[in-house]
Amino acid sequence: MRSAVIDGDKLREFREDRELSGTVLAALLAQDLGRPVHSSTIYRLESGKRQPSAKLFGAICRILRCEKTELIASARAE
Repeated sequence: MRSAVIDGDKLREFREDRELSGTVLAALLAQDLGRPVHSSTIYRLESGKRQPSAKLFGAICRILRCEKTELIASARAE
């Protein structure tokens, strides 16, 4: 099951607000998940080229100390 679509701009904003580089966030996620997470994954999430698994999404929220709803992309009127 896929998690909700995250807003990459919001992810970047939260990461930068916490003064974390993509490399540091990836290392913290790897430690939390017990498996490698590459910095390219972070940058692909932020650019919208990738969406996280439910486990990765949960870990991102734990590390960034935010609610999942804060990172979910809202439907935008065009």
